[in-house]
Amino acid sequence: MRKLVSLAALACAASMATGAEAAQIFRQNFSGGLTAQEQVSGNFRVGNGIVGHATGGYRDYEYSFYQLSLDLTQYLDALLVFDFDIVSEARYDGFNVVASDTGVFEPKAGLLTPITAGVYAPMSNNLSRLGDTGVSGTKAGRATFDLSQFAGGTVDLRFQFQSDYFATGRGLQLDNLVVTGTPVAGVPEPATWAMMILGFGAAGSVLRRRQMALA
Repeated sequence: MRKLVSLAALACAASMATGAEAAQIFRQNFSGGLTAQEQVSGNFRVGNGIVGHATGGYRDYEYSFYQLSLDLTQYLDALLVFDFDIVSEARYDGFNVVASDTGVFEPKAGLLTPITAGVYAPMSNNLSRLGDTGVSGTKAGRATFDLSQFAGGTVDLRFQFQSDYFATGRGLQLDNLVVTGTPVAGVPEPATWAMMILGFGAAGSVLRRRQMALA
């Protein structure tokens, strides 16, 4: 029994030192404003628990975006999910997500392709900022993007909307944005150290008592 207890304590301490499970990197439901990591531009606003076209819809020749800066230096991978709802002129006005680790956003070079099927479609207008692929028309759902290519560094994500000159609509709304990732195995946090010390201490105490009993 004592041997089992000591082995369990050692295993518990070891798992704390080496175990790595998915952790929440960032979460935003837009109910309390933006953090220092975020910004909006153009006609995007934060209100009523969403970011995007809060009221009034969008305009002709519009370029608006919500931007998020992420520090992924301590993560092995990363996954982005968010809800979207758009009402726009199909194939002519829409949005997509681009990424940059240099501060320069290039529509085609920085385009992030969702791993969720059926989100993006070809655009009829090759809009200079949006490019020729995006989400357009009347569409709603939940999109998932793999950000693992940026793990170990920092990245800016731009959720960008662009329109042409003919028709307008309610526009884009984004909500429930979550980024998760697997932390790099490294030096444990203070609370983890405390648990490890207790575990090793318990194991050592049991082993010493066992040795004394056998002497």
